Amino acid sequence: MELTQTNGKLSKRTKWSYSLGGIGRDMTYQLVATFFLTYVQYAVGLTPAQFSVIGIILIIGRVWDAVNDPIMGAIIENTKSRWGKFKPWILIGAILTAVVIVFMFNLRPMGNNGWNYVIFFAVIYFLWEIAFTMNDISYWSMLPSLTTDEKERNSVTTLAVVFAGVGAFAANAGINFLTVGNAIKGYSMISIVIAVFLIGCQVLTVFGVKQTVQATGELPDASRQEEKVTFKKILQVIKGNDQLLWIILAMLLYNVGSGLLVALGYNFLYMELGYNGLLATIFVATFGVSNIGIQALYSKFANKLGRKKLLFYSFIFIVAGYLLLFLTDLLPFLPMSIITVCIFGVLSFGGQAIFYMILTVNIANTVEYNEYRTNERNEAVIFSLRPFMAKMASALQQGFVTLVLVTSGIYALSQNVTFLENQKAYFDRLDATEQAEYKLHIQNREVILDSDEYKSLTAEEKETYYDMLNEVTFSLNEKTGKEEMFINDTADMFFKDQSTGFMRWYLRTAITLVPILLIYFSYLVLKKKYKIDEEMYQRMIKEIEARKTLPEAGV
Repeated sequence: MELTQTNGKLSKRTKWSYSLGGIGRDMTYQLVATFFLTYVQYAVGLTPAQFSVIGIILIIGRVWDAVNDPIMGAIIENTKSRWGKFKPWILIGAILTAVVIVFMFNLRPMGNNGWNYVIFFAVIYFLWEIAFTMNDISYWSMLPSLTTDEKERNSVTTLAVVFAGVGAFAANAGINFLTVGNAIKGYSMISIVIAVFLIGCQVLTVFGVKQTVQATGELPDASRQEEKVTFKKILQVIKGNDQLLWIILAMLLYNVGSGLLVALGYNFLYMELGYNGLLATIFVATFGVSNIGIQALYSKFANKLGRKKLLFYSFIFIVAGYLLLFLTDLLPFLPMSIITVCIFGVLSFGGQAIFYMILTVNIANTVEYNEYRTNERNEAVIFSLRPFMAKMASALQQGFVTLVLVTSGIYALSQNVTFLENQKAYFDRLDATEQAEYKLHIQNREVILDSDEYKSLTAEEKETYYDMLNEVTFSLNEKTGKEEMFINDTADMFFKDQSTGFMRWYLRTAITLVPILLIYFSYLVLKKKYKIDEEMYQRMIKEIEARKTLPEAGV
């Protein structure tokens, strides 16, 4: 096995192979974490009660997944193979995750009045958590083992987060472009494409990264016995590292707050600007490009300003962006448009990009802090807490999102769009003769709503649905001889135009003022309690290196 220096320059091969792996990973994560609930809302068609149960399943699942992360970290620490302790789990997790997401967005068992889908959701989401955890913990746990040089670590961390941002941007843009107005077919296609990207990117990481002997978990010599990592050991590591405890609290607060705009943002765009995939893609492209650009410059900013000053400036940008977005339409010089939304998005997301980079570097530095205090690194255990906090935050976030959508009435109103999406998917599967019959049924207001799926509708609701179908437009595809249904304008009529002021301001408060409050508490924790600055980090590294040279000096 080829080796990488732990306290020198990283090879380009290792740096790029590790970082590029993040593209497929974050494409996958965005598909599930950001869009699975949106897919359920706009493509499946459940009752508010069933959607609420889905929200509860998400909370329970994310809490269990968070608790399971340190256990996976222990399994990785105890892994011995010719490929090291990280790489086997990176590859196994990637393959299993790819299979799961294809099933997730291509199967929709809707029997038993929709409750069969709720059961399917619980099973497939549980499988997703197991598979992705294998990959996620092992991938991020590998980062501290690549180098202990602070500048090199900043560099590879920056590159990894930048390419993770590229993956997140590509997924958000592609999903919006392909699914809005064509949700069922669009999600089916994009899940397959992302599954292929995930496996390809992780294969690159597994076979491209060169690791250090000290951190690989290679098969030991027969004469060498290493301590097994037990659950008790995990608790000892966490309890004995005060800086780790503070950083994971700050990360929890940040992750809940920063994720709300994304989690509820598409409902905001559809309600304020319209059910338009192009506008959503423009918004994603704006914040994606700005995020990637800012993250790419993180190393220069951090080296020049230091993390403490940089953290303060990033927080100011975050607050400015969210406050201006909240005030849009309240002030005459701040009209609601894709331009104003994008400008304010750049401020908030740009600030969050720097904030997140600082959190990532800070938690990496607690590995050396742990070694400084205990002579043990425990990378996998420590880095398992990063996704642990992300998933705990996601549990709280999903509960909040479900609460907002259901109690505001937005979810119930959005089912008008879900009906249109399902009718479009059905219409597109018909042959030309069947399509002509379908259009005749729309005119006569008959047959279409006679199936068991719609038996619970009242006569008034059926009239509303037929009204919607009479507003959709059709276009003939001369190559296939079939027609295509277009639903976007109709969706605006029965979602955007029917939304109330209460719905709009409830949603706007949830995606602006609540994030400001949570990120402010995260900032306070970092400012008051986290003490590993650049100077202290260098002192720790010198002390650790000095200890390692003592036996060689005959001490």
